[in-house]
Amino acid sequence: MKLNLTYLEAEHDEVPGVHRWLVAPGDNATEKAHREWVTKAGGKISHSQTLPVELPDAWSTLEMEAALCVWEWINEVTLDDGKPDWIEYRDGVGSVELRHESMKIGQWVLKVYDLLPKWVRESGSYDWEIVPAICSELTPGEAYPTPKVAALNVINSDWAKAEYHRTAQAYHERHYGISFGMTPEEFLDRWYDPDATPEEAARHCALKYNLEEIRR
Repeated sequence: MKLNLTYLEAEHDEVPGVHRWLVAPGDNATEKAHREWVTKAGGKISHSQTLPVELPDAWSTLEMEAALCVWEWINEVTLDDGKPDWIEYRDGVGSVELRHESMKIGQWVLKVYDLLPKWVRESGSYDWEIVPAICSELTPGEAYPTPKVAALNVINSDWAKAEYHRTAQAYHERHYGISFGMTPEEFLDRWYDPDATPEEAARHCALKYNLEEIRR
């Protein structure tokens, strides 16, 4: 877990004092509150320094949430009718060891998640669709793919493309009053662009055929 350590020296009635605190990067409200506490107490700040620190044994809320989602997915795929390779892996290493590994996988999941386009992250529920889609890139017992490779695989997966088409189709029908008039495969082959949102793809398609927008 990465945090910022702030070291602050202040004088109060000519007597120097030291105040230290840890905050998450970007938590400006907490940082401001600490500084205001010093000044409101009558201290005059004479020196201040902020350094990034790594706390390997501390877990952020996001990391814990990701680990829990991963563990939920592992339990799902290791049922009797789940994924045979994961069932065999769990039987071999044991549930306790796999539970510990789910925390490491959760950290990896977050790295992959950060590389996904916004439209992918918003395509489904985080715990039931996004995390499982990312975890599906793992092979039990083997090294994790690099986050970049995993993210590209998710972006070009059948699941992501189906969600892309579904969202684009809904937008097109709402704003132009008709469907695409082509199969999902034809639409994706012609209009799928991971760097464009589904809504943008729908608008480009409508522009191609000179369709008039009926609803904004």
